[in-house]
Amino acid sequence: MKKLLLFTLILSAMMMTACGGDSATEKLVKKLNSSYDYDGKEVELVCYPTIAEHSITLVGNGTVPIYLRNSKWQTSQHAFITTKLNFGKEPNCIWMPEKYTLGDIEIFDSEENSHGINTKLKVKGIVRYTGKDWEKYTIVKEENENPKIKMPKIVGSKSAAERAEEAKQKAEERRKKTGDPNDYSFIFIVSEISAAK
Repeated sequence: MKKLLLFTLILSAMMMTACGGDSATEKLVKKLNSSYDYDGKEVELVCYPTIAEHSITLVGNGTVPIYLRNSKWQTSQHAFITTKLNFGKEPNCIWMPEKYTLGDIEIFDSEENSHGINTKLKVKGIVRYTGKDWEKYTIVKEENENPKIKMPKIVGSKSAAERAEEAKQKAEERRKKTGDPNDYSFIFIVSEISAAK
């Protein structure tokens, strides 16, 4: 039994090394999700891009959502970052025909070389934290300080007090889950794509 367990562990480690991502990328992603140190800075990730499986991929505003993963064997649900690429056959873009399979998808690097969806790539981009100012939403302000002006309430909209309470609840959920109330949600703006070695 012990020999089987040891063999299984060794085989798992070999498979993770052979098809896994870059350990520097894994460390960087942990830092991205636990501090604001990289806000506004360019970072480089070694990853395997993909699109959502079993769904319709829509081109919206000339962009396509893509998922960056550690391994080509993982699905989009295992992505460590979701970003968008411009649609087209230019540098740093993604292209696919109207009806496609994953094999039809092309990702163009900065030198306009075409890569398939399961190609290991280096992706550089700027990190912008979107939830950095979450605390300002926990403060209740009077929405209409001038009693002469009657502001209509939009059906389904939340009051300032409701939004503040919701922000406090989300912070408490994050604190319970990770020990940190901060919101480290961010967008990743791709600036350069190249083949990884």
